[in-house]
Amino acid sequence: MGWWDELEASLSAKLDEFLQAHPDLAAAMEEDTLAEQENQTRRLLRELRGQTQTLEKKIRETGEQIRLWHERLQLAQRSGRQDLVAAAQVRKDVLMAQGRQYWAELTVTQKRMQQLETLLTQIQSKQAQVKQKPASSTSVRTTSDAVDQKFKEMELELEFEKLKREMGRQ
Repeated sequence: MGWWDELEASLSAKLDEFLQAHPDLAAAMEEDTLAEQENQTRRLLRELRGQTQTLEKKIRETGEQIRLWHERLQLAQRSGRQDLVAAAQVRKDVLMAQGRQYWAELTVTQKRMQQLETLLTQIQSKQAQVKQKPASSTSVRTTSDAVDQKFKEMELELEFEKLKREMGRQ
C-alpha cells in the first residue's frame, strides 16, 4: 500500500469519525448526495425520452420507406423489369434491417427508462427516510432538552427557596 492509499484511508477514517460525531451533518451530506442522484436520474430520463421519440420517428419513417419500396417492388414485378425487381428487393431488405435495428435500440432504451424510473423511486424513498431521521432525532433532542430545562428550573426554584429560608433565619 503506497503513501497515497494510506493518506486516503486515513482521511476517509477521519471523515467517518467526524460524521459519526455530527449526525446532522452526515444527514445533510446524504440529503445532498441523494438530491444530486435524483437530478442526474431525471436528466438521464429526459435524454432517454428524447431518444425514444427520435427512434419512434425513425421507425415510422423507415416503415413508410419500406411500404414505398414494397410497392415499387410489386410494380417492377408486374412490369417484368427484373433489373428493378432486384434493386427494389435489395433496398427493401436494407430498410427492413435498419428498421429492426431501430426497434432493438428502442427496446433497450425503454428498458433503461424503466430501470431509471425504478431507481428514481428508490432514491425518493431513501430521501424520505433520510428526512425522517433528523426529524426523529431532533424531536428526541428537543424532548431531552425540554426535560433538561424543566430540571434546571426545578433546581433553580429549590435553590431559590433554600436562599429565602437562609435569609429568613438571619
